[in-house]
Amino acid sequence: MSPWMEKLYYQAPVWCQNLLVTAYGLKLRKERFSPAADSHLADLLHSERLDAVAMAELQSARFVDLARTAILHVPHYRQWAQGVDLNVEDIKDLNALSWFPILEKSVLREDPQSLVDERILASGNYFTLNTSGSSGSPITIYADVASRTAHYAFWSRLRHWFGVAPLGRRATLFGRIIMSPEASSPPFWRYDRFQRNLLMSSYHLAEANLPAYYAQLQRYQPEEIVGYPSSIYPIAKYIAQHQLPRIKAKVVFTTAETLLSHQRSLIEASFDAPVIDQYGCTEMALFVSQCEHGSMHLHPEHGMLEVVDADDQPVAAGETGEAVCTGLVNQAMPLIRYRLGDCLTSSSASCGCGRAFPELAQLAGRVDDILVTPDGRPLGRMDPIFKGLAGIYETQIIQTAKDRLQFNLVTDSQYDQAAEDALRYEILKRTGEQMQIVFNYLEAIPKNANGKFKSVVSDIPTEEAVKQ
Repeated sequence: MSPWMEKLYYQAPVWCQNLLVTAYGLKLRKERFSPAADSHLADLLHSERLDAVAMAELQSARFVDLARTAILHVPHYRQWAQGVDLNVEDIKDLNALSWFPILEKSVLREDPQSLVDERILASGNYFTLNTSGSSGSPITIYADVASRTAHYAFWSRLRHWFGVAPLGRRATLFGRIIMSPEASSPPFWRYDRFQRNLLMSSYHLAEANLPAYYAQLQRYQPEEIVGYPSSIYPIAKYIAQHQLPRIKAKVVFTTAETLLSHQRSLIEASFDAPVIDQYGCTEMALFVSQCEHGSMHLHPEHGMLEVVDADDQPVAAGETGEAVCTGLVNQAMPLIRYRLGDCLTSSSASCGCGRAFPELAQLAGRVDDILVTPDGRPLGRMDPIFKGLAGIYETQIIQTAKDRLQFNLVTDSQYDQAAEDALRYEILKRTGEQMQIVFNYLEAIPKNANGKFKSVVSDIPTEEAVKQ
């Protein structure tokens, strides 16, 4: 949305904003719940009952179809296959997975269309999704409605495990800008009728506003609450401090951030619902969630996971390594052996849920420092500010004071003054005008000993930061 359109949106009455949010919700509903949605969910509810052998056979068949399609119709993989003299008939089972080279994020960032099925690209029947990535590098992902619906069916299955229908009543706390950042009185939420979604602002969780959030959740009585841990936690803390009746729901899903143990404990104490963590990525390269028994599982019909060391060799169960993923749902943009950039710890344990789903011991790569506004509100993840901006190669956010954010940026020739102005606009929408914004342009962002850099850093003394 352009700045002038956003200005008009902010000035519109709440009822009008609700209509606009609902209209956008219709678009999302068509992507997520196309006519094939019910059959996808039925297939997943069947496949989750397969034993390990049958699940491996299912994965193998889907991988063979994906790999052959990629070699025939995706320029990046066709060129690679020609270079190593590989024919589609050579791809017969999962053993062929190791033949493919690891796909680096730089390929997606520099030439994303080389990874898109040329038939879908030529038809124009696609849309794009944007992510900054865990390393702070903006990436454009191509998808079609069929693939998006197949992907979203995994969310529907996860909800089904906890008794929530695909379009059950929900409340969400994400990084969406649904109202003016300068607003100081409720409602701090807007409603999408098509998805039955109460979108609650993550940028207005000041102490004085928490009673309004609590009261609205009690009135709305969502079946599920979905959001960043850092956005749900302040509400949980308010409930506990004031000894208020717990908010009833069938489940609370946390996602997009590392769920810390003390956050889980307080959320569980304040909400009358199980707290279930979920982990995924815009690239649709993997889908991970907890089950009813609390174990963290990879959903094997969605994709395959390799955990590798610094030499790209598999690590043993119980050891931490880097995630290399092969997604099986995005037919528009197949990603085979894609280096996700996050660290995971695999496990050889078996879960009491009985599903033949690989188990993870730890998600080790998503702890970001907490950013706050000048008045002490948590900012949560700032990834959305980079979405759709051209010319930004790498980013790092450093908070040097409660009213000062420094953005270390590595840019290319596409980045100009207009891009900087757009970026500043997106930042101030979330922080308010009191925040000082400093752009620091670098040739490269300094790396840590492990060859990476933290994308978010807080240098605020502990006593000034938000207590999590």
